[in-house]
Amino acid sequence: MADKKVPNKMKNTKDQDYITNKILAVFSLCLFGVMALWYVNNLLFHSTQYMLGLQILDIARWVGVALVAVSLVLFVLDRKSGRDPHRLLAGQNLLLAAVLFTVVVTLVDIDPVHMIKLFYGVLPALAVYYLIYHSYQPEFFLIATDCAVAAALLLGVRLSQGTAAAYFAAVLAVVLAAVQIVYVRKRLSGSKLPAGFGPKAWAVISVTAAVMATLVVLGALLGPARVFYLLCAAAAYLFILAVYYTVKLM
Repeated sequence: MADKKVPNKMKNTKDQDYITNKILAVFSLCLFGVMALWYVNNLLFHSTQYMLGLQILDIARWVGVALVAVSLVLFVLDRKSGRDPHRLLAGQNLLLAAVLFTVVVTLVDIDPVHMIKLFYGVLPALAVYYLIYHSYQPEFFLIATDCAVAAALLLGVRLSQGTAAAYFAAVLAVVLAAVQIVYVRKRLSGSKLPAGFGPKAWAVISVTAAVMATLVVLGALLGPARVFYLLCAAAAYLFILAVYYTVKLM
C-alpha cells in the first residue's frame, strides 16, 4: 500500500516544480518584455534613431509570426506523440508565448505612443495574475479579476474625459456585477462547493462585485479628476483581501 502512494507523491512534486518553473518563466518574459519596450520607446522618440526603432518592430513582427508557426508544429507533434506535458518548452507553452509576443509587437507597431504605455502596465499585471492563478485559491483569483476589470473601466472613465463613454463604462460595470452575483449564487449554493471556494465565498465575491461596480459608477459621476483616488481604493481593497487569503494559505 505504501508503494502505491509513491508515484502519486512523485507526481505531485513534479507538478509543483513544473508550476514553479512556469511562474518564473512568465515573470522573466514579462520583465524582458518591459525592458524591450523601454528600449524601443527610447529609439522611437529620438529623431536620429527613429528608423532603427521601426526596423526592430518590423523584424520582431515577422519573428513573432515564425515563432507561432514553429510552436504550432511542436504543439501538434506533442499531441500526436503523447510526450510528457510537464515540460517548460512544450508546444502548448511555446504557442501561447509566441501568440502573446506577436500580438504585443503588432499593437506596438500600429500605435507605439499609446500601446507601449499600455503594456508597461499590462505585462507586469499579467505576471502577477498568473502567480495568483497558480498560487492562490480560485476564490481569490475571481476577486482579483473583479478588481482588475474595475480598474480597467476606471481608466476608461479617465480617458473618456467626461463623455458618454464614462457612463457606458458605469452601466457595463453594473451589468457585469449583477450577472456575476446571480451566476455565483447558483454555482456556490448548496453544501458541496467547488474546490478552492470556502463557505463564505458567495458573500465575499458578491460584495467585491458590488463594491467594484460602485467605484466605477462613482468615477463616472464624479469625473476623471477623482478616478485616481478610486483606483487607490480598489487597490487597497485588493491588498486587504490578498493579506487575508495569504494567511489562509499558511
